[in-house]
Amino acid sequence: MAGTAAALAIAGSAVLGLVGPASAHNYMIASTPKVDGTLTSLPKTFEITTNDRLLDIGRTDSGFAYRIVGPDGKYYEDGCLDVDGPSMTTKAALGDSGKYTVEWQIISADGHTVSDEYTFTWDAPAGFTPAKGSSKPPVCATSGSGSTGASASADTTGTASGNTDSAASDAIWIGAGGVVLVGVVVAVLLLLRRRPAPAPDESED
Repeated sequence: MAGTAAALAIAGSAVLGLVGPASAHNYMIASTPKVDGTLTSLPKTFEITTNDRLLDIGRTDSGFAYRIVGPDGKYYEDGCLDVDGPSMTTKAALGDSGKYTVEWQIISADGHTVSDEYTFTWDAPAGFTPAKGSSKPPVCATSGSGSTGASASADTTGTASGNTDSAASDAIWIGAGGVVLVGVVVAVLLLLRRRPAPAPDESED
């Protein structure tokens, strides 16, 4: 019984070891503007900061997106974004006051695509001239590293929520861990069944 318990403990640790890395996706820890916050003046940049570095291979921003959608359904970002360490930034010229939605997509340090959205309220100051916005996601007017809005527009849809490919990947890892656990349990049971029973002690008359 002690051997069986030890084997099951080892198998459980192996499964947890497989599931752990698959769940280590980046998540947002700070933003400008804040989630459900109220903005009364335009910031220099809109920013999302995560808990770990972002995976920007070749500094092409491929797979990243940062969109700001107004209450009229139009887009107010300029289409350019910059990825630096754990943060992603973009610039935007907002329209009329109201509730806006930030839609974002990143590539985590573990290689998984993560996307989500949140809202904030824009309370325009007196004398503010609202931007017209765009009916389609803007494409960055400049080219080069650190500002490829075109690739971002191609890699995400209008609304975003939760993970994209991470759920399927996690399921594969968990399934593999389950197979390993079942195999170990079967092997232990077979070994226990094959072990010969000890001979009974002969009592002397």
